[in-house]
Amino acid sequence: MHPAEKYNSIRRIIFSGVHKHGFDEALKWLESTYRSQLDPKHYRGLKAELAFYRGYGKELQLTVAGDMGEHADFSGLYQGQICRFDVTTNLAYKDFSTYEPFMGEGPRYKIALLNQSSFEVIDVLDLAFKPCTDCGGHLIPCVALLGQNYNRHGEAQWSNDQLLMDVCTGCQRYFERNRFTTTGMLSPQEVFDSLDDNEDSASAITALQDHVLNAYKYFRPEADANLMALAEHSYNVTERDGGGYWAFRMVFKNKAVAAELPDEIECPHEV
Repeated sequence: MHPAEKYNSIRRIIFSGVHKHGFDEALKWLESTYRSQLDPKHYRGLKAELAFYRGYGKELQLTVAGDMGEHADFSGLYQGQICRFDVTTNLAYKDFSTYEPFMGEGPRYKIALLNQSSFEVIDVLDLAFKPCTDCGGHLIPCVALLGQNYNRHGEAQWSNDQLLMDVCTGCQRYFERNRFTTTGMLSPQEVFDSLDDNEDSASAITALQDHVLNAYKYFRPEADANLMALAEHSYNVTERDGGGYWAFRMVFKNKAVAAELPDEIECPHEV
């Protein structure tokens, strides 16, 4: 039997024992019968799960998760929201990329980190994104695809700048980090303007989506491995006389953080 299969089998037996005979009896089974069948890492992990379930099962309304490959040990309620909990004794083993494919759909993820005799509940986003020093929100990397560059004589330079920035999920401000200059990386509006007027709207939308997705795939390894969004710099008209405001409008959000990011952030004309 594969070690993962053996662990999941033992886990099912132990938690079945909890429900039928109580925690003390299940812990006796673990120590007397199954400890020798587990490596130290899996033994510590299972014991931590039992401790979390025993300590917070009622408070968080925990339900033991099955082996669904979603990196969650329990589901429950945390601060009024349905969440998935992954219990660990060592945060160093956790990697945001492990959770990313499962985020954005279904309950949110939290990590229950065993700290000596108690647990600290941590948002999975803490694995990858720094806290905002102003409000404590998460700083999510985003690249803004800017329009074509012109010299002081108004002549096109056939290049575009891209702005790497962190967008705060709390105060919804942005913080510039870096700037790139590339040839051929048009802004979304420039792509739209370059399309044939005879092209049907569905084809135009597909072409625009392809451009944005290709830009995201290009900049994720180039700009930041945890890049989560792309934006364009656009003017939004709100008044009949043409009055309005400039903003970074999100044109792509990774589903893992889509619910956390604003749709747009006001910004100056010159960026």
